[in-house]
Amino acid sequence: MKKTISAYERLASLPAVFRGAELTVRFQWPSKTASHYLYLWKRRNLVAGLGGHSDVFANLVVAREPDWEAALRLAMPSAVLVGVEILRRAGWTTQIPFRPEAVVNSAEPTYQINHFDVKPRPPGWFKLLAPGMTRPNARGVAVLSPSWALAEMIRSEGWGACGLAPDDIYWDEVTESDRAEWAAACEALGMDGVTMNPDEEFDCGRCR
Repeated sequence: MKKTISAYERLASLPAVFRGAELTVRFQWPSKTASHYLYLWKRRNLVAGLGGHSDVFANLVVAREPDWEAALRLAMPSAVLVGVEILRRAGWTTQIPFRPEAVVNSAEPTYQINHFDVKPRPPGWFKLLAPGMTRPNARGVAVLSPSWALAEMIRSEGWGACGLAPDDIYWDEVTESDRAEWAAACEALGMDGVTMNPDEEFDCGRCR
């Protein structure tokens, strides 16, 4: 008699984030069967989808609190977190974006998903901003440093339109190292002479 394997047993054998296509390999299911099981598991709140056509899911049996950044990286490996969320994490502002902003290489598949505001950018964008990127942990996505994130926001949208005004920033949290990174970002982005804090008198050249 063939043993019945429960949904919990199957999901316990999968990683915390996975592609739906993995089910066809792991359980030897045809695509239609895999899609049916994913539908049932979502209804039972055992998995949650990243959204769009990403085919990436959070395994709620293995981890009740989904690691959406790991899911984002699985769906779009080139993703880089940018924008207001970066400054919030650094303690520079208390503003909270509706969704964290992620930039993705437009030369690769891009999906509009539930948990991030995904914006395609050309490959040159990644080369230009590479000096300001770090990866805080092995599984997570790359992020811009706060200074580079602010410079990119000001260059792309300007104060106000980017979601922040100068008085939304806790300038006391900005260190000399941060100002040096701002200067480097200014130089890379062609923003020589642009002041980090418009209420201060020094400009990028004086931040060095």
